[in-house]
Amino acid sequence: MLYIIIMELKFNIAIVGSGLTGSVTSLALAKAGYKVALIDPKSFEEFKENNYDSRTTALSKKSKYFFEHLKLWKHMKPFTCNIENIMVNDGNPEKNIFFNKNRRSKNKPLGFMIRNKDLFKVLIDSLKKNKNINKFDNKVNAFFRDQEHVTIKLDDKKIITSQLLIAADGKNSFIRKRSGIKTSKKSYNQKAFIFNVKHTKSHNNLATENFLEHGPLASLPIIQNKSNCYSSIVWSCNHPFYYKMIKYTKKDIERELNFYLSEYYGKLTIITKVKSWDLTLVKAQKFFDTRVLLLGDAAHSIHPLAGQGLNLTLKGIETLCKLAKNNKIKVDIGSDKILNAFSKKQYLNSTAIIFATDKLNFLFSNSNFFLKKTREIGLYVFKRSNILKNIFKNYASEGKLSIK
Repeated sequence: MLYIIIMELKFNIAIVGSGLTGSVTSLALAKAGYKVALIDPKSFEEFKENNYDSRTTALSKKSKYFFEHLKLWKHMKPFTCNIENIMVNDGNPEKNIFFNKNRRSKNKPLGFMIRNKDLFKVLIDSLKKNKNINKFDNKVNAFFRDQEHVTIKLDDKKIITSQLLIAADGKNSFIRKRSGIKTSKKSYNQKAFIFNVKHTKSHNNLATENFLEHGPLASLPIIQNKSNCYSSIVWSCNHPFYYKMIKYTKKDIERELNFYLSEYYGKLTIITKVKSWDLTLVKAQKFFDTRVLLLGDAAHSIHPLAGQGLNLTLKGIETLCKLAKNNKIKVDIGSDKILNAFSKKQYLNSTAIIFATDKLNFLFSNSNFFLKKTREIGLYVFKRSNILKNIFKNYASEGKLSIK
């Protein structure tokens, strides 16, 4: 008779998804002393081999401080580019609004840009060295919960038990669906086109947000050298214009870009593949259930306007880490008490950011005549109001809605 022995692997926390959210969460909770199982069918090598050249991430000053706390910033810094100034317009150069960094705040940029492939390299190198983190190159077949723990069955028959299961597996989260957590969804009728460009003038650490009739066109500074100047482009194209963009050649897109941006960057040339995806707001109706917590896009997938997606997620991870230790003693991180405390704070944060992003996109992406006139009046008032400019600057650079 053949007996099959199934080993039960015990961890404090199991995290499904090893993208940016899952990787940072693993490192943060491992630093807090928890034993973490990081589960994703993609190996670290596959993540490194993927072409992330056209994907970049905007980081706020608060996010920088969090990475410093995790001892990661010193490794990330060589790959980051400061955002020293933000320019906003609606296609008319005479109406440009500039948000210079506070002159009294020397060496404190408005934010930072980093290419995802560089950020992944730093995270993966740190994950491999961390003894509190075990990586499983597997899919989750099923999981079961009770009041004490979660039991997770992997596709290779391994069984993992933990106090908490964290869903970091994206906006189509398998864990969220199997937990019975419903979502609210909204299609923006837009496609985001992302790619990187080389240009003949230095970007001088300038980020631009051009509110065009076709949809918001953002250019974001990335690291450059004495010979070459680079920026990352995110163009959120409205329906039906994105049908043209899909058919455009690189030369066609370059022609459009040079029309709007050559004044600031000189001649622009696309140097990566042009990638696109549908823009949809997805928000979970709650961020936790018994022994399950949603993080990142599994909880809230928002519009890329102002680049607050990862910054909002990092706020959530930081909140969780603060709750994870009580007087420097590890707590039952999967208890309803901890998860409810986390959810109250992060749900409020995400609701405010989603509301602001959603309404800005509605106002500035709409070609309706009356909204266009409202936008023109709004930009005129905006340009002359220090309070409104401070609110936008703090939202864009720090992901918070405040006047200071």
